[in-house]
Amino acid sequence: MKILCCASSIVSVSGIGVGKCFDDIADADYSAKTLQYTNTAVDVPLREIPFSNEDIIRMLADDYNVELPSRVYTRAALLSMLTVADLLKSAPSVDGKKVVVVNATTAGGMDKSEIFYRDFVADGDADIALVAGHEPADSTKHVCDLLKSRGADVVWSTTVSTACSSSAVAVGVGMDMLKCGDVDLAICMGVDPLCKFTINGFNSLGILSKNVCRPFDADRDGLSLGEGAASVMLTKDENIPALCEVLSCETASDAYHQTATSPDAQGPTLAMKAALKKAGVDADKISYVNAHGTATPNNDESESTAMVNVFGEKVPPFSSTKFWTGHTLGACGVLELALSAEMLKRQQILPTRNFEKVERLTPVCKMEKAELEYIMTNSFGFGGGATSIIIKRV
Repeated sequence: MKILCCASSIVSVSGIGVGKCFDDIADADYSAKTLQYTNTAVDVPLREIPFSNEDIIRMLADDYNVELPSRVYTRAALLSMLTVADLLKSAPSVDGKKVVVVNATTAGGMDKSEIFYRDFVADGDADIALVAGHEPADSTKHVCDLLKSRGADVVWSTTVSTACSSSAVAVGVGMDMLKCGDVDLAICMGVDPLCKFTINGFNSLGILSKNVCRPFDADRDGLSLGEGAASVMLTKDENIPALCEVLSCETASDAYHQTATSPDAQGPTLAMKAALKKAGVDADKISYVNAHGTATPNNDESESTAMVNVFGEKVPPFSSTKFWTGHTLGACGVLELALSAEMLKRQQILPTRNFEKVERLTPVCKMEKAELEYIMTNSFGFGGGATSIIIKRV
């Protein structure tokens, strides 16, 4: 059975749209962004979506005909609804279709919970509605409601949280549901807004870049956090026009450390090899690797080791787009899957910017035309969790 990706959407620092994000990565060097909506005392570069919550509510109503009842919505819920509403514009109709929803997030509705905590500590009183959307599944519920309003029969939904591999894992769950269940369509997605919890947490680990994000550069000093939401629609109906075929999605873990990957890259190596085996594709057939490439010392060193473990001395062209999008945590797996599918469509490789000094492997550093047939896209997370997806041109 073939699993096809028939639609995609990205909401990122570039705004709305896969094409918009692709073009910004292709054309622009990293540029610092002034924060408009994120309240933080941590002075580091962050990649913020250029819409306030009020903007998103207005866009949902005016541009996507999504009218929301008056209540408190977390930023995760609003961004989730925005990416799926945008997805449905280019997707086949969900009316009367049996649909599963697999969402992914790490922070959930933490942004409103932080306001509740601030108010409660200050006054001993706070609006309980602020924490109503705290749980990660809150954004999933709102997406399901949106789909039902479009006539979808949402037969099952779940929310995945496996750190930074979350939405890549969501793709694997969606594939399994299509293969095993009486399901027409799977919407796989991820969302994570910027909030104090993640900014302060990553800052306490000492892995946030103070300057610009430099994936795979010998002088890299850490990652840049970003916020994002992304979604893809998967189907087994070969009559529906597709962006790409999704051949495999495999996950492994080295259980080496709470936040670091093992130096020998056991987890990433296992995931990449398993994805190749499941896809029935030899390593030398991979045209390009979309690397996790966070620009932390540990990740890029470990991922380089994993690529050498899998591909030997003939590592395919690879790059990381996180210099532009930032690390969108639970959203990055699907976000980068959507970008990878766009690379297959355009037969172009997106570059890594800000790379100057070689440590071990050199990524693609400028836009390149290429004959792309198979792409591997990697997402690695805390706890050693590693997920690799392989897609094929259609």
